[in-house]
Amino acid sequence: MRNVRGAKALSEYLESKGTPISESTIFSLLRQDKIPHQRPSPRILIFNLDAIDEWLGIN
Repeated sequence: MRNVRGAKALSEYLESKGTPISESTIFSLLRQDKIPHQRPSPRILIFNLDAIDEWLGIN
């Protein structure tokens, strides 16, 4: 399972994949519950990169 912690790390990963999404857009998607994530505690965000790739249709 490939995971990254935080919106900045996710933004950097998506940039490397050629699908740039800003941190502010990621936070907006989080507020709308439209992006797969885990929040084990209030200030920690974990993104499973396999789930993100599937969500975006990246192979």
